Amino acid sequence: MSADSTNEQVFRFLEGEWLLRRHFAGSYSGAFTGKASVAHEADDLTTYRYTEQGELTDAEGKQFDAKQSYLYRLVEGKLQVLKREGLEWIVMHDLEFHADGRIATASHLHLCGQDHYATVYRVDFSGNWEVAYTVSGPKKDYSIRSAYTNKHRRSD
Repeated sequence: MSADSTNEQVFRFLEGEWLLRRHFAGSYSGAFTGKASVAHEADDLTTYRYTEQGELTDAEGKQFDAKQSYLYRLVEGKLQVLKREGLEWIVMHDLEFHADGRIATASHLHLCGQDHYATVYRVDFSGNWEVAYTVSGPKKDYSIRSAYTNKHRRSD
């Protein structure tokens, strides 16, 4: 790996087109299958726009078109994930990645009202990454696992 920080390496790694599979289990269950794109936001070399779209299937087999967007931003050597609230982009995750060989991980606890979202990002520099959430709160108790595979890389 280069001399850049692990956060900078992860940031550059995320750019591109990804196949996405997401599974929900617990008090909410279902699956999402689609594509995600991570690309520079205008001329800003420190910000990517993450967009995903695909099909969400709930536990009863109902299917819905689904899409969402986030910003991934490199700020003072850390990686931030921002979500849109109204007209503003607010920080949802403030991540500090640590590498162990070809794997980099970061975790963050995000509070949304009374709900807790414990998040773990895991990046395998050989070609894939994942985001896992454990969601808990007065009315929530489920997990979310999103697996990203680079659509231009063969699985050997």
